[in-house]
Amino acid sequence: MNKEIELICGLNKNNDILAEVGNNPEFVFINDPTYESITLFDVDGNIINVNSWIECAHYVNGGWSNTQVFLGGEKYLFFGVLTVFFIYVGIKYLNVKFSKK
Repeated sequence: MNKEIELICGLNKNNDILAEVGNNPEFVFINDPTYESITLFDVDGNIINVNSWIECAHYVNGGWSNTQVFLGGEKYLFFGVLTVFFIYVGIKYLNVKFSKK
């Protein structure tokens, strides 16, 4: 069994077999009332609550995680603006320092 699935979804207590869902829009996961709902996140910032071990394992296999990640495009924008800001402040500081001499 995949350790990541076990870490995020817990133990497979009912010995459920992971179904090949693929991209079938008609597949319905059956709610397991004994399973505590878990919130999962993907790299695009989407959020889903899973209500069974099979559903959780399916999404974890698809790259979802129980930790929210810094969004892709926004991360690059943030670090780009931060870099430009520090370059600007550095140039201003050097101009002030050398203009006094």
